[in-house]
Amino acid sequence: MSAMGEAALNIAGQERGGPDFDLVRRLLLPPGWLGPRPYRLPEPDEAPEEDLDELVAQLEAENQVMKAVIRSEREAAAELRAQVAALTTQQAQDDTIQDDLRADRDRWASLVERLLFASR
Repeated sequence: MSAMGEAALNIAGQERGGPDFDLVRRLLLPPGWLGPRPYRLPEPDEAPEEDLDELVAQLEAENQVMKAVIRSEREAAAELRAQVAALTTQQAQDDTIQDDLRADRDRWASLVERLLFASR
C-alpha cells in the first residue's frame, strides 16, 4: 500500500462514521475482503427515478475518486522509476569518473617514476 493510501486510510479511520470510510476501504483492500458491497442496485421495478439519479451521481463521484487514486499511484510509480534511473545513471558516471581518476593517477605515477629514476 502506498503512503498516500495509508494516509487516506488513517484519515478515514479517524472519521469512521463518515461515508468516505467505506469508499477508502473498498479502494485499498482487494475485492472480496469486505464481503458484500454496501451499495447494491435496487431491482428495476422497485427503483424510483430520483433514487437512481442520486445513486448514479454517487457512483460517478466514487469513479472520479478511484481515477484520482489510480492517477496518483501511476505518478508515484513513474517518480520511483525516474529515481531508480537517475541513481543507475549516477552510479555509471561515478564508475567512469573512478576509471578516469585511476588512469590519471597511473600516468602521474609513471611520470614521477621516470623523473626519479631517469638519472640513474
